[in-house]
Amino acid sequence: MKKNIIYQAITLLITIGGFSCQSLEEAPEGISTPQNFYATVDQCEAAYAGSMNALFVEWGGYQNIPAFPDGQFNGTSLDIASTSFNDLWSWHYKAISNVNAVLEAVKAGSLAGNPQENIDNVVAQGRFLRAFNYFTLVRLYGKIPYLTEDTPDPVSTPLTPESRLEIAAVYDLLEADLNFAAEHLGDYDAGTPGKPNKWIAKGYLAKVYLTRATAPLNQVENYAKARDVANDVITNGPYKLLPNVQDVFKTANNHSMEVLFAFHTTAQTPYMPGNAWAPSEMDGWSGGPVKTNWATDIYPEQPRKHNYLLLDFTSDIYDPAAPIINWSKSADGVPYIGKYNMPNLTYDQQVSGGNSGIEMKLLRFADILLIYAEAANMAGSGPTQLAVDRLNMIIDRANAGTGKEARATLALTKAQFDQKVLDERSFELCFENDRYFDVLRKRILKEVNLPDNAQGFDENDYLLPIPPLDAKAIGQNPGY
Repeated sequence: MKKNIIYQAITLLITIGGFSCQSLEEAPEGISTPQNFYATVDQCEAAYAGSMNALFVEWGGYQNIPAFPDGQFNGTSLDIASTSFNDLWSWHYKAISNVNAVLEAVKAGSLAGNPQENIDNVVAQGRFLRAFNYFTLVRLYGKIPYLTEDTPDPVSTPLTPESRLEIAAVYDLLEADLNFAAEHLGDYDAGTPGKPNKWIAKGYLAKVYLTRATAPLNQVENYAKARDVANDVITNGPYKLLPNVQDVFKTANNHSMEVLFAFHTTAQTPYMPGNAWAPSEMDGWSGGPVKTNWATDIYPEQPRKHNYLLLDFTSDIYDPAAPIINWSKSADGVPYIGKYNMPNLTYDQQVSGGNSGIEMKLLRFADILLIYAEAANMAGSGPTQLAVDRLNMIIDRANAGTGKEARATLALTKAQFDQKVLDERSFELCFENDRYFDVLRKRILKEVNLPDNAQGFDENDYLLPIPPLDAKAIGQNPGY
């Protein structure tokens, strides 16, 4: 599997080892240490925000959506080498290291004197962010080290193969982090839309339960847990669907009430120029090509399709009178991602070469509705009326009165409804770094890469390789 952009890897041992130098017991007077720097709530929260820079920074991290072989990205491959996607391992462990530094300091008393409720909230933010990172890592790599503020310094106590926990044990720990976060985080605050709150924690907890219910653990008792937590978020939380599907990805609607959690752009952390994901005719870098058979043969004809995908576009972005052409007549000869191009961007955002203002959404209310629908169906003997209704909320918005996608009904069998939800997830959540995880948990990696990209597939492809340097210490995943 080859990435379009290769990043310099920072290995787990180097990342954590570099941080460990901050934990010396003595420091020269005037030198900041974790204990004396994280002395206020604001300092801790600033450090948490900074920890996410490992995942989202201009030209790096998740500003470039990983080109996983999910059946939607064009040009991906199941030819997975030992260095494939090593950057993801590095990003997330670097973020975890930064989060753990704050948690270690708070545990040592850096916030002593603050109300306990405030201290608990700071800890809850850190434990949420840590769980968020580990949730990605365990799904991609399987057995992994779960490093916390209590983990011995890996320089003096090196990691070994035994440091890698079983997958279920990793889920137990990140689930505990999310439960603590859900209990101690505050409610939604419109003044700080990017700050973790209890509903975001519950949303991810529902997603964790759904994942545990499917492969590789197949702990089906978690379907009921996913259903109930998702229902709590839907019924009692502040989030909702935007009525018009054309509005979901407009940069003018960033921070909308459909978005629970996202990477937000700021003046300090701008997003790449708008032409990053555009075709050649839009002065693009050809960074967002879509697999043709998925876009044309699988995705149903509806208004959503023509907003989330770029199928028809100007033949010259700089000529207002230029004719609109279909992707099949374009220089690149493929469709493109529509979510991150005009008309969701303004013209200036598309062509100015500066911050495009794209908000990389991580968890949307639409996902919570789909989690509920899948879990409610699988927890019982088939679809319930509420599961059908909530799935149809997504379909009806997508069709907008003119679309061709069939609505869900109670006449569907349990298996048919499950497939209907899975299909809907692929249409609604495409190119939001979600589809690949559905492919993994549903064990359809080979199927979605047929007919042209499945050569060389074997079951080992369901896990990515541990970066070679770290693999020398903790062991490698099978097949690499």
